[in-house]
Amino acid sequence: MAELTEVDRVFSTYRRDSAISRLGRGETTIEACPPEVAEVLELGRRAAERSGGAFRVWRDDPHGEAARLDTDGVVKGWAVQRASSIVRSLPGTDFCLSAGGDMVCHTASPKGWPWRIGIEDPHDVTRLKATVAVRRGAVATSGFAQRGTHIVDARSGHVPTGVASVTVVSDLLTWADIDATSAFAMGQEAAEWLAGRPGRSGLVVWSDGSTATVGHEGVITAV
Repeated sequence: MAELTEVDRVFSTYRRDSAISRLGRGETTIEACPPEVAEVLELGRRAAERSGGAFRVWRDDPHGEAARLDTDGVVKGWAVQRASSIVRSLPGTDFCLSAGGDMVCHTASPKGWPWRIGIEDPHDVTRLKATVAVRRGAVATSGFAQRGTHIVDARSGHVPTGVASVTVVSDLLTWADIDATSAFAMGQEAAEWLAGRPGRSGLVVWSDGSTATVGHEGVITAV
C-alpha cells in the first residue's frame, strides 16, 4: 500500500501538486522530478513507437493549446507490477494483485494450481466471455464497459470503432496493460496489431459480439 500511495502522489493526474501534473503544466522539469517519471515517460515513448502513434502520453489539445501530458495508460500496470514484487518476496505465497481488473498473478509452486481469471462480456458485464489460466503472469483488459469512452486513437483523436474490449495476457503487467490499450485504440486493427507483438496472447471482442483469439493456443478458453 505504501508503494501504491507513493505512485499516486507522484503520478496522479487528479492532484494538482503531483509531479506529473506540475510537469504537464510546465512548472517543473523531468530532471527535477523523481526518477520514476523519466522511466514512465520512456515507456510511453516506446509504446508510441510500437503502436505507430495510436498510444501516446503527450496528447494534442482539442482546442489547439499546448499538448497535454497523461501517463495514466502507462502508470497503472507499471505500478501494480512494481508492487507485486513486494508480495512475491514472501516465501511460498500465491497471490493475485488486481487494480481495476488489471492483475498480476503468481503461484509459488510451478506445479501449483493456476489462477483462473474471467474475461467479462463487454456487452453484458454479468456474464463471462472467456477464462484465462495463469500461474505466473499478467492479464489486462481495455474497453468502455466500466469507464465509458475514455480511450482515443491518438493518431486521429477519435474514439475507436468496431471493437468492444481487448484483453492481453503476458509475462509483465506493464506491457500487457499498454498493449491492451494500444490495440483497443486501433479499433478494427486491434487483432492484427496484437498478433505481431511477441509473447502475447489476447482476446478481442468486437462490437457485434464476435471474438478473435490471438497468440498461444489454449491460453484463453471461451465460455
